[in-house]
Amino acid sequence: MQPLESLPVQLFTNRRQYEQQQIRTIHGYPSIHRHRDLNIRRHTRPRNISTARSAITESDSKASEPITKQAITDAIEEYVRARYAGDLETLRARTHPDIARRTVADTYWEQPSKDWVKPSTQEQLSFAPTSLNKARMDNPESGRCDIQVFDITQRTASAAVEMEDAVDYLHMIHFDGRWVIADSAVINLDNPGDTPPAITESETAGRQSRDHKAIEKLARDYCVGFYQINGKKVQRTCHTGLSKRVVEHADTGNFDYLREITYEEIEILGNTFNKSFGFNPDTARVDIDIYEVRENVAAVKMTGTIWFDYFHMLKLNGKWQIVNIMFETLPRNQWEKA
Repeated sequence: MQPLESLPVQLFTNRRQYEQQQIRTIHGYPSIHRHRDLNIRRHTRPRNISTARSAITESDSKASEPITKQAITDAIEEYVRARYAGDLETLRARTHPDIARRTVADTYWEQPSKDWVKPSTQEQLSFAPTSLNKARMDNPESGRCDIQVFDITQRTASAAVEMEDAVDYLHMIHFDGRWVIADSAVINLDNPGDTPPAITESETAGRQSRDHKAIEKLARDYCVGFYQINGKKVQRTCHTGLSKRVVEHADTGNFDYLREITYEEIEILGNTFNKSFGFNPDTARVDIDIYEVRENVAAVKMTGTIWFDYFHMLKLNGKWQIVNIMFETLPRNQWEKA
């Protein structure tokens, strides 16, 4: 997309069209699908890994997968079974090439260190067929694969899966007709087959847990910072390695692509967004859903006046920070009026 700043106002037939282009530039393209209340947990049925390979062939024919809980569950299961099988082709097919995969590390060169965000890329999936893949097994269908789809909104979803060697919090996107993993926040287990860490209870003795309280405040500060036109406040909630992205569609060429807002850019966005809308910081919508908190990872959704964000938050050296964000603009009929 050509940057808005480079397009003269004269290219738009009226002021409303210009403002609509500005909204799309800031928040991405709205879609029409919305699904809620999708909390599930189950041990998924056995599948033959050849099913996953056939999905790749189907994708070549551009057959679009439905925007449903079941389609997302099936996509995640294909990914998990492929990890157990060492099936690199399927792993690549179910992950975006620019996947933002993060975990909290507390060692460096095998020495204790402060907490830091350790990234990994799609290229590192190439280790899956090798002996370094500790989760690989002769019978991939027998491995742990407990999937929970927290929420689907339009063409983006938040989910989690417990595997033999990790708990993986996922942001799924409907990209060129297929569900793929765009973001991942991982808790690695010490050994395959270990019991995953317990989910942090939201309340203890009727009082909100310390972690949930801190997470809710972080999400609220992030959103209210936009309404207050306070870019620094927004930026302080985010890790310096922030990944904030949206799926957009190129009509010319008919393909999907990810557009990114960087850590530097989010301060600028925070200083400009509400100048165009005039939302009252004291009354504007800030809806927060904390889906799950486990050890040092949290899956959260924040719904603002005209957009929503799915967050992965990580707890680093005792402090929660936003690390991954997938966002979309809400349909116009769901916007809150200024």
